[in-house]
Amino acid sequence: MAPNEEIQSLFGQFKEAHSRLTEAINIKEESDIKRDAVIKRFEFTYELLWKTYKRIARSQKLDYFNPKACFQFAFKSNLIEDEELFLEIIDARNKTTHVYSEEEVKKIYNFIKEKVVTAFNTAEKKIEEMEGA
Repeated sequence: MAPNEEIQSLFGQFKEAHSRLTEAINIKEESDIKRDAVIKRFEFTYELLWKTYKRIARSQKLDYFNPKACFQFAFKSNLIEDEELFLEIIDARNKTTHVYSEEEVKKIYNFIKEKVVTAFNTAEKKIEEMEGA
């Protein structure tokens, strides 16, 4: 698969995951099941976004091997606007792996609803603009 095709494939998967995350958030009724679904969809949307950035970097002959480095690359490349927010997103994702406290789960859920979806919306638009250039 050519580098551009790899980027397109990953980005398409990210957009689909992002759409499904938004769909879960927009469910009117609040429940533990909704919250768990939002967090799970956040996890795979996050993974697809940083891997999309990794492929974009690789297409520019740059190699980054972890989410933090890929998000820093995206910030320097003007593909994300708020580097600090993405560091918080990394932290939230890391916490989802080992979260056992109901209070922490609620904090992560609210963070996703209040900040992550908007950040992912902006990231999606910026990648689309880059592709159109």
